[in-house]
Amino acid sequence: MNLWILEITNKLNRTNTDILFGDHAAKDKNLNQEDVENVIKTIQFGKVEESKSTEENKRVCFKKYFKTTEETYFAIVKYEAEFIKVVTVIKKKGKY
Repeated sequence: MNLWILEITNKLNRTNTDILFGDHAAKDKNLNQEDVENVIKTIQFGKVEESKSTEENKRVCFKKYFKTTEETYFAIVKYEAEFIKVVTVIKKKGKY
């Protein structure tokens, strides 16, 4: 894993830190309650997707496959001082 990703992700424990949704993720993505729960699980327990993470904006992408819905969630987040902010969410059918 890239050093800058390790440096950012070690700032906060993602399993018990507050996760807040930014304007784009909350309003423009039309997420239902199940989607919101899946996004939170993706951030807490998902794997880092290095190819979709950007060092210049310090944004980290997590991905997780949910077998029940057969969908993969990609959550792009920005680590703030006290919380993790969801920038955007991408849902894809199937396992990636």
